[in-house]
Amino acid sequence: MRPAVSQKPAISPEQSVEYRLALAFGFMVFIPVVVIWAITKGLSREIGIAVIVGSAFVGFYGIVRPMLRSVLKIAERVRAVTAGHRAEAIEVKDQNEIGELARAFNKITFDLEHKIEELESSRQLVKKLLSRIGTAIVSYEGIDNLLTLIVENATAALEAQGGSLMLVDGQKQELYVKAAWSTSGPVALADLSKLRMKVGEGAVGLVAKDGQSLRTRGSAALLGLTNGRAAEEGMILSVPLRLRDTAIGVISVYREQAHKSFVDDDEMLLASIGSQMAVAIENYRLNMDVERTYLETVLTLALAVEAKDPYSAGHSKRVGYYAAKIAEKMGLDAEMQRILSDAGVLHDIGKIGIKDEILLKPSPLNEDEQKIMQQHPIIGEAIVKPVRSLQKVVGFIRHHHEWMDGSGYPGGLKGEQIPLGARILSVADVYDSLVTDRPYRKRIPIEEAKAELQRQAGSHLDPQAVDAFFKVLEDKELRRTTAPA
Repeated sequence: MRPAVSQKPAISPEQSVEYRLALAFGFMVFIPVVVIWAITKGLSREIGIAVIVGSAFVGFYGIVRPMLRSVLKIAERVRAVTAGHRAEAIEVKDQNEIGELARAFNKITFDLEHKIEELESSRQLVKKLLSRIGTAIVSYEGIDNLLTLIVENATAALEAQGGSLMLVDGQKQELYVKAAWSTSGPVALADLSKLRMKVGEGAVGLVAKDGQSLRTRGSAALLGLTNGRAAEEGMILSVPLRLRDTAIGVISVYREQAHKSFVDDDEMLLASIGSQMAVAIENYRLNMDVERTYLETVLTLALAVEAKDPYSAGHSKRVGYYAAKIAEKMGLDAEMQRILSDAGVLHDIGKIGIKDEILLKPSPLNEDEQKIMQQHPIIGEAIVKPVRSLQKVVGFIRHHHEWMDGSGYPGGLKGEQIPLGARILSVADVYDSLVTDRPYRKRIPIEEAKAELQRQAGSHLDPQAVDAFFKVLEDKELRRTTAPA
């Protein structure tokens, strides 16, 4: 540990450098001059020379040399610091200007090392923050968890107990909580859904309106933090998230200690984080707009497929409905049921790339035509793959014509190599194809269709998915007229 820096002592006139130099001048110059004058008046030359030498010795070694040694110590430490080495404290006992300079140097170097340690700590914190954010970008879906992670780390970096991110609802001119975090853990946004404040009202509202940072006293409840101490007053720091001179939101942090105010460095750090978050949010919104437009195009293509083939009207939606019901009977969660419903609607979208003369041919396809038709799962995969929100259905679309014995297409997958969702889609697709009219044949009765599913179970179709579908039919005896159109 570095020694404590002592307080600057008062310098008496007798201790000052000016006084000591005058004293040394007297010993080294004035006294020898007096002695030389005395020799001319009869003083013994030997005694005079001895007095002159002694006076010079006292003046230099007794007065000047200690001051020079102190100055050289300071110069040596200055060279060490400028070379990048760790500076040790200068031990100088002089109670004069040189001692004061040494003590000032000790304080400056001590403060500098303290700042360097703080900068290194901040560097490690930023490095850790960037690492966690990088991991979050790869592992989390969407932006909500990423924003919560940033709020959490900003809160920790500023030694606060809570923080929140509020975004501006442009239509209602209100602020709503997008992400929040407290020392007790993430705050559920469902608990904050009713918390809204007008732009211009309250501390956070003023920041959103004026676009200026604000430090003030207030409770954590103002930021949407509803822990047990939310009503207690503390210190709040809020900075705007600005984009093209417009505030799109506010990021705030809260300290429980009302006496521990935020400083300029805190505001600069939070403002830097806020500016990066504003860019990230805007990029996310732009990407979502592009994806939404593409998704609408994909759904339009799905409708166009059915418009090309009047015999398959409603087929895709029914397949999605059946697939979701099968998943429910198999004990799969609601998320998988929703994904299968979407996959059913889109499973034949690749047929948009198949020529009408093949798609609508009233007789069985020849070998070359079959090869062309077998490309539709690959075409469908290529159409859907760019949509990030549909990534989980891509594999189901590609493999919904794979068979359990490996004789399907396009990959010739076998058994459990085929994704479960694709196996479920196959059952729903085959059933609906059997009980609806097609250009090359008429539909068959439901009981015959069930018998055909049973015959294909194990060779083409997943037996468990077939059994689950039979339970669906037992519940409601679904017919194509009762399925959703």
